[in-house]
Amino acid sequence: MKKNYLPRGLIFVLLCFTALVLFGSCSAEPDSAALTDNETPDTENGAGQQAEEPDITDDVPDLSFDGETFTILYRDYMEYETNAESENGEVVNDAVFRRNIAIEERFGIKFNMVTTQGAWDHGPAFLQRVRNSVSAGDEAYDMVNGYAAYIVELTHGGYLRNWKEIPYIGFDKPWWNRDFISEMTINNNLFFITGDLALSTIHMANALFFNKEMWADYGFDDPYPIVKEGKWTIDRMAEFTRQVSEDLDLDGRFTEDDLYGYVTDTHNQVDAYVVSFDVPVTVKNSEGIPELVVDSDKFTTAFLKLYAFMREDTSTFAGTEQPTATDIYSIYRPIFQNRRALIFAEYLGNSSQMRDYDVDFGILPFPKLDENQERYKTKPQDGYTMFCIPSTSVASEKLGAVIETLAAESNKSVVPAFYEVALKTKYARDEESSAMIDIIREGISFNFGIANTVLLNRPHLVWRTLISNDRDNIASEVERGMRNWERDLERLLEAYE
Repeated sequence: MKKNYLPRGLIFVLLCFTALVLFGSCSAEPDSAALTDNETPDTENGAGQQAEEPDITDDVPDLSFDGETFTILYRDYMEYETNAESENGEVVNDAVFRRNIAIEERFGIKFNMVTTQGAWDHGPAFLQRVRNSVSAGDEAYDMVNGYAAYIVELTHGGYLRNWKEIPYIGFDKPWWNRDFISEMTINNNLFFITGDLALSTIHMANALFFNKEMWADYGFDDPYPIVKEGKWTIDRMAEFTRQVSEDLDLDGRFTEDDLYGYVTDTHNQVDAYVVSFDVPVTVKNSEGIPELVVDSDKFTTAFLKLYAFMREDTSTFAGTEQPTATDIYSIYRPIFQNRRALIFAEYLGNSSQMRDYDVDFGILPFPKLDENQERYKTKPQDGYTMFCIPSTSVASEKLGAVIETLAAESNKSVVPAFYEVALKTKYARDEESSAMIDIIREGISFNFGIANTVLLNRPHLVWRTLISNDRDNIASEVERGMRNWERDLERLLEAYE
């Protein structure tokens, strides 16, 4: 007998933070407020590898910069990965504090941490601040830690230095994301980098949470072996979710008050499937130049597979329109919190908030398109941090020495605190979920066309737009947008010549 999963009472707390309504690249950002109160988020090792190589050292020589200042501009709500004023007993805060102090002492520098509003709707002001500084030649910032989706707008205009010209940066070291570097390097030009310094890549990784009690009550096969065997596909997941659907309030409609197999917003959690299904937006040709491939059969057939899952069955609740940030946290999440969803698509780092839910949950990666796909792939929501160097920051030796050791020390101390201690120990409720977190983390992947989506007029977001509006005319939408996307790509690549 299937249990009735009506709420046990008014148990949900409205989880709102300064999440933002995005009309273009992004929607609501993951809640980083949860990272400041003795709860530590998760971390992404730059290469999609785990921080298990303590014997690897940086190749930076003994240097001293005689008390010089090193200034970093970063977003206000990303304090947890950048700065700590003092030790306070919170594991990630203390690891960040000790990292920064160690580097100050090693090189005889003093960090000057400059924070400013930097969420999506503050993007224009953040970008203008950097542009004004470069135009004035004031050398205000040595490094800028920016919102991935919009910071790429600095690619044009000569505002940034090429990372390939900075000494001591070990691009093959485990603290830098090699997939990102490979995708974003064109003609030996690399304007952005990410890795262990960006704890946000794992905090904002897309993941699935499932109600373990409900799963058992329906008599479903254990999902963990399915994942480990490489058989966790969209079709396999649908075999489970399509058995869970009930009009609980008997009003003849399926709304947020009913029971579902799968609950998702139609913003970032739809975008995640482009990566999860291993559907590239661009692919590099034989000369290493990205070319658009959104007109491929795979881009179309994969979308139609997702559309059928989300829109052609009452077991999936995906709303009817593009959700606002408030909707995502006041409608979608409470369905899972109130035990009316088998699976819920969320950000991995937000598991910190789910610790107090009256739900025994497990964690799974997003599914593959089919079993032919080599590995699980994970998309970090595009509010993760990309790092860049203003063209007016000319002290190359200092830049390379400080940034490389920041990343190396993050790999050795901050990542273990952020990932192993907090995410896997505090927030995962079973050992199997910890193993799933490893798979999610190892699958974090990047694509040039997705990373530059704002500059390309958002080609991969056609998936979210169509699903949000309950339309499946993918072929005509791609055909309509292709000319503009190709034009925008051509313009973007001019900066890499």
